[in-house]
Amino acid sequence: MTIFSTLAPLLAALLIGYWLDVRPLTPKRVAKWLGWLTYLILGLIGYSIGALEDLLSKILIAGWHAAVLFVAVTLIPLVLLWVSAQVAHNKQTAQGVADNQHTLKDVLKDAGKTLACVLVGVLAGWLLADHFSHVDSLVTWLLYLLLFLIGCQLRQGNFKLRKLFLNQHGVIIALTTMVSTLGAGWLAGQWLGLSTAHSLAVVSGFGWYSLSGILITGLGEPVLGTTAFLLDLGREIVALMAIPLLGRISSYLSVGYSGATAMDFTLPLLGKIHGPDIVPVCIASGFIMSLAVPVFIPLFMGMS
Repeated sequence: MTIFSTLAPLLAALLIGYWLDVRPLTPKRVAKWLGWLTYLILGLIGYSIGALEDLLSKILIAGWHAAVLFVAVTLIPLVLLWVSAQVAHNKQTAQGVADNQHTLKDVLKDAGKTLACVLVGVLAGWLLADHFSHVDSLVTWLLYLLLFLIGCQLRQGNFKLRKLFLNQHGVIIALTTMVSTLGAGWLAGQWLGLSTAHSLAVVSGFGWYSLSGILITGLGEPVLGTTAFLLDLGREIVALMAIPLLGRISSYLSVGYSGATAMDFTLPLLGKIHGPDIVPVCIASGFIMSLAVPVFIPLFMGMS
């Protein structure tokens, strides 16, 4: 599969959703359908994983790879974010530490639901491997619908691309995080014996676990997709616990390590830690990384 044939349909679905105003698709309906569609696709991904031969060894490999990559994409980006903060003379630090128990509880609950969907799918795939042979095709078409709805959601958030890309701190944080994450992923991937394309693709979720695993598995690599899912899930959970500590050092670290979730899930906590002035920076940084995920993953997967 060429890079163009991999990337073009997925990017087209995202852009059509962003540009096309479909009146019946209200923000409430889009959010609801995105939730259900994500769980459905994750269940089908679980089915694909469960149908694999030598299942246990492949899951163990995915878990080991995710653990090594997690260390790399935590340490290296945080160091470079700190350096970029010094260069930019970023003095914005925490004015107090917010209690993030409720937020962490929410993400753990959501992670539990997500894992449950995958595990149910794995069990179904293990028991019914020979009864459903068109899972990959179905996942591909559902991916197009998912990205269309994500495009709708981005448009409904009234995000003006020009304004977001002119936010200096947000752009610096996003670019530093993406470049350092890709570099860290490549280095760890070389050590693990992964190809360059797979190394870059698996770390290109930038914390968006509900999309990275879906995209990679939908593009024909269920084991690599499982690695991406576990990597980004761990990153989001750790980010919520680490934001108060990172925020004491610099907003570059707390916003950057939040990755794509800085514009939504971790935004309330970042706002509590740094104050309302950080919100535009979070939205700009998170939006740029969110926009990069459905571009980078198919791009790198198409190179493999």
